[in-house]
Amino acid sequence: MTLADATIGSRLKVVSRKRMTSVDGESIAGLGIHIGEEVIVVRAAPFSGPVLVEVPSSGVRVAMGRGMAAEVVVEPANAVA
Repeated sequence: MTLADATIGSRLKVVSRKRMTSVDGESIAGLGIHIGEEVIVVRAAPFSGPVLVEVPSSGVRVAMGRGMAAEVVVEPANAVA
């Protein structure tokens, strides 16, 4: 599943990134989101609007476009590896 598919309120663990950087060269690490961290989907704008996620460990909130969110592979935070 990707961040673009996640529902509001979901607590997720970032597993990987399909590509290291997005089309515009932005990386998720540059936004404060790292592989292995948990994130919470705070808001998702309708249609193809941005997704707002929070990193509970740092309190950082990041809005990212659906294209970038579709590149971030996540799993439920309580999933056993």
